[in-house]
Amino acid sequence: MPRLTHLDDIMFPVEEHPVFVSIPTKSGECRLPVPDKKALVNSESGRVLSVVSRGYRMVPNSKALDWAYQCCCLAFPETKPGEWQVTASDAPHTGSYCNIDLMHNTTALDFSLVSPQSRPEAFGPFVRVTNSYNGLRALTFDIGLYRKVCKNGMIVPEAIIRFKYAHVSRDIGEEITFEINHARLEKVKTIFNDYMNVLRECAIPRAYFLPLLQGVLHINEPRNITTDQKITDEWKSLYSHLGAMCYQYVQELGENAYSAFNAITDFASHPPKNRCVYRDRHSYQQLAGAWLSRFHDECRQKDFSLSDYLVQLARGEEKRNGFLFRMNA
Repeated sequence: MPRLTHLDDIMFPVEEHPVFVSIPTKSGECRLPVPDKKALVNSESGRVLSVVSRGYRMVPNSKALDWAYQCCCLAFPETKPGEWQVTASDAPHTGSYCNIDLMHNTTALDFSLVSPQSRPEAFGPFVRVTNSYNGLRALTFDIGLYRKVCKNGMIVPEAIIRFKYAHVSRDIGEEITFEINHARLEKVKTIFNDYMNVLRECAIPRAYFLPLLQGVLHINEPRNITTDQKITDEWKSLYSHLGAMCYQYVQELGENAYSAFNAITDFASHPPKNRCVYRDRHSYQQLAGAWLSRFHDECRQKDFSLSDYLVQLARGEEKRNGFLFRMNA
């Protein structure tokens, strides 16, 4: 199904309405109220977005965006609200939840790394707000990092700051408070530089790029590929796209984990429209960020074997302190 990728498409007004149940009777029907439930309705289209508990704290997307601007300026006090701009928005066609990205429009927050070809590359932070009308996602503000030349981004859960609020009144009032740990935020650049340096030193032959990307992002051949010609065609198209992306970064950055990482974040940040792509951009970028911190530790081990690692990755396993653990897909 098509996704909503324009900000105006997700800024529709939402209203709360009581919920009734209709019970057939001999004389017609009887409508009884459901006292502990309410419906959230897109008042422009009349579409019911969800039925939630009476205590659910509904936050309009417009209010969530206002708070995201506050988060940007509190996290980076040297900036002003007008210097931040919405660069991406994403939601399913139902509008039941959304992700909105804010990026700083100058180079004031940039930091540079040096590529294998000694060409400086600029990275910068972004703030993503996630909001929902269906109770399945908390109101969340993530600070992530992206490569500015191509806007490939990721969210590193162990290194970057996140604020998460359940949709209940005890967590979300008329306003919310962001308690920024600036000391931790300052360490982000150091941590990220260390991650990138380790990746550059880890050699990965071109032949391993594609299975690595598939393993990190859980992109597997569909089970019904032999019985559904449309799925077969979609998978061939996706597989070709992945191969071309890996080749592009090998040519640009060489045969190393840093190059593979950029291929991974490229797909995560720009997933194509394809029936074999089952996750949204936010989920893929979280997978990319989580892999970065794990692989940073894994590839520095003296007994690290890339071929063994790929086998474990394909099985959905990772190694911690000498023991194998199943990873959640």
